[in-house]
This record gives sequence, C-alpha cells and structure tokens, in this order.
Amino acid sequence: MERIETINLKTETDALEAGHGITLYTFDEYGRLIHYAHIIASTPKEREDGYADYFLTIFKGGDDMRRFDPDDGNDYPNFESIIESIKTIWTNTPIWWERDGSVPGVDAGITYDELRGADMLANARKRLENEMRPRGIEPDGEQAVKDAETVRQAGLNAITPSFFELFEDYITEEDSQLAADGVELEARTAWMHEMYRAMLNTLKE
Repeated sequence: MERIETINLKTETDALEAGHGITLYTFDEYGRLIHYAHIIASTPKEREDGYADYFLTIFKGGDDMRRFDPDDGNDYPNFESIIESIKTIWTNTPIWWERDGSVPGVDAGITYDELRGADMLANARKRLENEMRPRGIEPDGEQAVKDAETVRQAGLNAITPSFFELFEDYITEEDSQLAADGVELEARTAWMHEMYRAMLNTLKE
C-alpha cells in the first residue's frame, strides 16, 4: 500500500486496461479504515453503450466504521480525472492505494472481494457483541476470565459453531414454532427454501 502521491498515471492506466482494479483507502488516527474506493476500467461494450472509460465507486464508513455503504458508481474519461476527484472528496486526508490482483497470476495486494469479506465479518462481530450485552454477557474482562475458569474446572469445552450450523439451528427452532402454530408442512418447507435463498442473497451482496 502506497500514498496516492506515488501513483504513476501511465503505469496504472495500463494496469486498469489490462483488467486490474485499484483500491484507495483513508484511515483515522488510530489506523481504522474510514473510507475506501474502487476503480475499474469499463468494458468495450460499455464504452459502445456510451459509458466513459473508468468507473469509481466510493464506500463511506458508518456504524463505528464497521459497515460501508457505496455511493453510485460514477464514470470518468480518464484515470487522472478520478485521482483529482478523490483528492477533492477526501481533502486534507492522507490517501493510500494499491492495485488489485484481478488478473490471474499477477502478484498484488488485497483485493476488493477480500475487503468486502472482511467488512462482512466485522459487521457480524459487531452484531454479535450488541446481542450479547443485553443478555449480560461481556465479550471480555473479569466475567470472561471467571467463566473460562468455571468451564475448565467442570471439564467442559466451549466450541465455535460454524455460521452454517447457527443458521441451521435457527431454521430448526423456527420450524418447530411454526408447526406448533399450526402451519402446514408444505408452507413450512417453502419457508425453509426461502430462508436459504435469502441467506445466500445476503452473502452475495
């Protein structure tokens, strides 16, 4: 990752045209990611349809900087115009960048998909913490030390269930409640199918 001032416009324009993407970042004084942006080149078909040569999508932080919401992508006639726009949007802020490894076999840093995946995990972690505290469960501290010792003395072991196991347990519990409420098997089965689709779509977003 390098400072934006080091960008060689000719080199990185060639890289964009070869299929790479470029990601830009800003961080706060504690090193936490605040915003990031992603740049790609439009396809020949998109250019035929009237789009400009390059697309910029900006992701703005929120919710304790653990969730990022994208602005609509904007198109630009050249790479230099994107860099000037970013400097205007993120004024008086150090901006970092690196080239994505979207071309197979090319060494590169973190990819856009990896960043998105890390963002989703951070969201899930924050939601879990928010659910624990109303139940009187502190994520760390004295209570955690005491609980760990009690579990050890009892010969027990706390495991980490997979995300899929948690989702399966939820479906099973809800299906039992629906059956108790008199919902027919056909409707409950269709509901299960829709739950799997909804979860899949969420993970794709």
